[in-house]
Amino acid sequence: MIKSQPRKTANMTATTKSFEEARYDAPEGQAALTQADFAVTYTGDLVGESSSRMLVAYTEGDPAEPKTLVGDYVGLERVTGTLDGRAGSFVVEFRGRHENAVAKTTGQIVPGSGRGGFEGLHGEVEYAAGDMTFDVTLSYAFDPGTEVH
Repeated sequence: MIKSQPRKTANMTATTKSFEEARYDAPEGQAALTQADFAVTYTGDLVGESSSRMLVAYTEGDPAEPKTLVGDYVGLERVTGTLDGRAGSFVVEFRGRHENAVAKTTGQIVPGSGRGGFEGLHGEVEYAAGDMTFDVTLSYAFDPGTEVH
């Protein structure tokens, strides 16, 4: 087992810059399947931006009234920015549920996805978004030997 550096917590505010969603399969009386692409700007302990793609299965609600929608989703997000004096990028694999007008999400940094100063980064992310601006918590560590010099 590889021992990592002590785990840290980063708190950020995420602001959605763009969000585009399209149905790609919605037979009458069945769960609607959609694909969404969106971009986010991060401020706080991590400063940067990201681009994401997610797949959603809506099981309830009216698409004309997004707050009524209920569904589960999965996706990938590439984050590019600075954290702890390091600059680079990493990928998060996430999943969640949209219900009662809130998207609750958990994710994990994809092993080996860190580039630049984020090589050796691993950890988990979580957020609950009820609006286009929301709080994000990242619990993370770096593998030994990846210190900033």
